[in-house]
Amino acid sequence: MSSRVITLHRPAEDEWDRVRELRERAVLDTPIAYVETVDDVRARPEAEWRERIRAHGEHSEQVVAIAEDGTWVGSMVVFLSDGPPPYAGGTGRGARRANLVGVFVDPAWRGGAGVTDLLLDALIDWTRARGVGALHLHVAADNPRAVRAYAKRGFVPTGERVQVEGGHGVEEIEMVRAIHPA
Repeated sequence: MSSRVITLHRPAEDEWDRVRELRERAVLDTPIAYVETVDDVRARPEAEWRERIRAHGEHSEQVVAIAEDGTWVGSMVVFLSDGPPPYAGGTGRGARRANLVGVFVDPAWRGGAGVTDLLLDALIDWTRARGVGALHLHVAADNPRAVRAYAKRGFVPTGERVQVEGGHGVEEIEMVRAIHPA
């Protein structure tokens, strides 16, 4: 890797295959972090990938990090829900909240490259622009590296633990980070 220059990008529908490839790499890297297997990712048809990308807008956003050579090296997604999200047992009732999901940074770009912070800052700005004052996430209790990475970035455990629907039977810790107005 010759450069550490990163560009942030919102995927377009015709980049569905790059979104799929990045998701496949993510699931292969840390299977317990996702509610699907690599076979699920590979089996999803093009139309479904395109729909996922089209669905981003006022209530959700995906940002990818692209290296100077064009390689997609990371991605994060945020979506809004009323109360906890459905995958964590939410019923669609409760205060509006933002949920961070689909977090992946290529192992070669973790640490000092700043990819995680760039992606997270972009989604915090998106969340703030929608008037939401906190960003929630769920992370596998069996993934201490990720828990530490989130804590380093201001996320704290809420005390809630869930078994994510469709997950790998792993208990997940809910964490939250306050977002202060600009």
